[in-house]
Amino acid sequence: MEDFGATREYGDANDLLRDVQVDAVSVCLPNAMHLPIVTAALKAGKHVLCETPPALNSGEARKLAAVAAKAGKALLYGFQRRFGGAEQAARLTLDKGYVGAAYHVRASWMRTRGIPTGTGWYADKSKSGGGAMMDLGIQMLDLAWSLLGQPRLINAYAVFNQRFRGALPAEVPYDVEDAGFALLKFEGDKSMELSASWAINQPPREHGTKCQVYAEKGAIVVYNPQGPLLYRGFGANGEAKETPLKTPKVVHYPAMMRHFKECIAGTSTPAVGPAQGVVLMAMIDAIYKSAASGKSVELRGGGNASAEAPIEPALVLDVA
Repeated sequence: MEDFGATREYGDANDLLRDVQVDAVSVCLPNAMHLPIVTAALKAGKHVLCETPPALNSGEARKLAAVAAKAGKALLYGFQRRFGGAEQAARLTLDKGYVGAAYHVRASWMRTRGIPTGTGWYADKSKSGGGAMMDLGIQMLDLAWSLLGQPRLINAYAVFNQRFRGALPAEVPYDVEDAGFALLKFEGDKSMELSASWAINQPPREHGTKCQVYAEKGAIVVYNPQGPLLYRGFGANGEAKETPLKTPKVVHYPAMMRHFKECIAGTSTPAVGPAQGVVLMAMIDAIYKSAASGKSVELRGGGNASAEAPIEPALVLDVA
């Protein structure tokens, strides 16, 4: 504790929440604990930064949104991919209109071998809500969705795999997917290919994150060893001008914490707050329902979820 300059420690979360000198808390707990602890923190008058996913499902996310609105406190979900240097550069490039409007994004976070072990909850659906798609996929879903301009989801089709159950001891709970793949269609003829895996047989060089943006006048490669790249001025044979994108100085976790501080001060609105949390979880619900049913799932009442958008009264999933 001394290494980080902390002056107090608590054996019980409720003791921390009763401390009137604490203005804000960061919730880094198993997914099933997000709803009760974030609710208690907001009711105790604390601003909250909650790690992803926001909750186990959209119903829980909706409850958190209602509590946050009543408490009048900032609730920011820790979708850290929005705050990386390459990701911020891509967003700025789109905002400036250098490639026109984005209409398709391919996003993936694919571990070759990386099933979380030792925690006792990641692969237990009752505690996590899901596997690789809930853990890694939702981060890439949020990034791709934000780069598309946060359009309304129309429908989703997904396929899940669980092929590495044997990698864990038999007594360890493992009732979630170790890989998931989804195709999402959005309003405005926009679309997304989303992939996530904890474990899969793939070339080792494919391990990690990928994100490519296809737009009206060009394309963006978000993740590249030498930094993000912009492509435009395409010729008849597909040749194009390649331009490296400049990344900001404050990136990743420091950038997110700076944003959280601005939200607390009231000078900024949470980039991924209660409204976005509800819609992201509704999209995840649609992906999981499609994977379970083997059919396309339509999302009705999803809303666009801008920072100031009202939360829709109902999100209905229809199996096509």
